[in-house]
Amino acid sequence: MSMVGFDRFLFAFTIGSHIILVSMSIALILLISILEFLYLRNKNSYHLALIRRLKKVFVISFGVGTASGIVVAVELINLFPGFMTLVSETGIISAFYAEIFAFFLETISLVIYVYFEGVFRWKYTNLTLSIVVAFGTLLSGVFITMVNAWMNTPNGFNIPVYLSTGKVTGVLPWVAFATPSTFGEIAHVLTTTVFAGVMLIGAFFAYKYLRTRDPEEKGMFRSMLRIISGVSIIDILLAGASGSNEMSTLLQYQPLKYAAMDLNPTPGTGFSERLFGYLYNGHILDSIQIPGLQAFLAKFETGITTLPGLSQFPASDWPPLMIHTTFDVMVVGGLFLGLFLFITFLFYLFRKDFVKNRYMMYFQIFFGFFALLVYEIGWVTDEVGRQPWIVYNVMKVYQAANYSTGQLVPGYFIIAFYLVLIPATFYFFARVFNSNPAREDMKPVSEGGVNY
Repeated sequence: MSMVGFDRFLFAFTIGSHIILVSMSIALILLISILEFLYLRNKNSYHLALIRRLKKVFVISFGVGTASGIVVAVELINLFPGFMTLVSETGIISAFYAEIFAFFLETISLVIYVYFEGVFRWKYTNLTLSIVVAFGTLLSGVFITMVNAWMNTPNGFNIPVYLSTGKVTGVLPWVAFATPSTFGEIAHVLTTTVFAGVMLIGAFFAYKYLRTRDPEEKGMFRSMLRIISGVSIIDILLAGASGSNEMSTLLQYQPLKYAAMDLNPTPGTGFSERLFGYLYNGHILDSIQIPGLQAFLAKFETGITTLPGLSQFPASDWPPLMIHTTFDVMVVGGLFLGLFLFITFLFYLFRKDFVKNRYMMYFQIFFGFFALLVYEIGWVTDEVGRQPWIVYNVMKVYQAANYSTGQLVPGYFIIAFYLVLIPATFYFFARVFNSNPAREDMKPVSEGGVNY
């Protein structure tokens, strides 16, 4: 493996591990805020117990995620110095500073929320603080996604001059915050991140529900699973809509990536939607085709009738065509997840308790992990699909990479570290969550004037 290949693999492994923690953190704080709201309304002791337990888990998630985020930031500087040099000279560098502000907001609010509970007499204090923490957490994701969107559709400086001279000129600092793909990518990233985290948490609660014999524990887990299913049903609809919008953006601004994901050998009209299959000597083999669907969707969403093909672009600029398969796995996986949640919705519709159905709980466990897998595959599709560019049509990965072999040893240590960190973190999540009996967590405690 070349050093460029190693740099790519190491960062991919690190960010792939990091986003597991990110999805958990975002999902946890959103669920905690929902529980805070519900507890204010109905004083349900199950909701109180869940708030207390999940707050402890979130603190661990926040701490581990923060440390992991530092690793990601250091790797960006060490592995891709050419990229960071370009970033530092353009307006998108402001997004990194904005992300630090969001992190400060999240951290300060979390400290007050966790350690000064009961100090304030206003009854909405805990709900408000949890929402501020959630806002800071989401805002961090928004600003990081803005950087990724800029990498896909760069703007805010004179690109032709940079390509011809290597000099950054004509910088417009705030334009980089709103590229053609920014808002669509933010919508899709946030909805899918929340969905993956919520479904994974749902898998844990389904497992706990099946294992426990304590009626108080069962009631608490049943209450949480109902909340999780409601959030998941809403979220997958938003994820589907935002994902469709993302394909429209690709068609307009990244036609090569679109052609590779849909496996279009040549430009044309009336294309079928091709599932799986591969390209051999300009012909598509072993694919499942839905006649006219790709052309219909493209025209409906963008008005474009002539779709791009790989032959329009130099073969040296093609991304690995494996992204056609990963894209199909992501889409088909999303459909299966949607089917499971549609069945869950039918239970609600016919006033049946899906939690009491053991098979639904087994499926909840399976699809919780499956949702995380689909989420990771989605990121692989997006990032590998931009190859060989690190900044689309501006800078290739080999131009940004660090060729020093000094990255090898610490890189292997980081890989080993994450292989231990992720399972250990989930182990401590479970230990902390189960640290108190349910009845103890359900007892209200009056502190300072807030009955909590």
